[in-house]
Amino acid sequence: MNKIDYEDFYLKYRKVAKSYAYGILNDWYMADDISQEVLYKMYTMRNELNFENEKMLYALIRRAAVNKAMDYKKKSSSRHEFVCTEDISEILEVRRSVDAEEVILRKEKKEFMYMVLERFREEQPLNYEILIQVKYLDIPVEIVAEEFGLTKSGVNNRIYKAKRWLKEEFRKVYE
Repeated sequence: MNKIDYEDFYLKYRKVAKSYAYGILNDWYMADDISQEVLYKMYTMRNELNFENEKMLYALIRRAAVNKAMDYKKKSSSRHEFVCTEDISEILEVRRSVDAEEVILRKEKKEFMYMVLERFREEQPLNYEILIQVKYLDIPVEIVAEEFGLTKSGVNNRIYKAKRWLKEEFRKVYE
């Protein structure tokens, strides 16, 4: 499958995967993440797939999106359970910490960081996706560049700009 074919494939089936994932998660951001994971998996399996059989591809993508979304919902690292883990760790920190003001400041800083990341995701979704894939999911720059139709230096440039934007936003409050 060449680059142009994959872009057509991606644009055609992204909505399918995203809508089925949303049906389970009721969260467009997570549904978008799930659809990208599913289509990335299809990309890695491209040599084994028959792209002429559209019904089979549709069913495969639909089933993969549903399964991935259900796995996410069950997974212990999903947002809901992760928040519970954070709450428990904060309670334990309060018990260990003598200075309540320090705990409150830490909590406010964490909330502010989350807010800045959400704003970054809304304002620069492409740079956000690239940053997350390269820095947090450890996907090689070459693969991300191919996926987004950029050069390797273009991906590195977007990562640099994303880091700079985030530093400036954090600096506004904490310096």
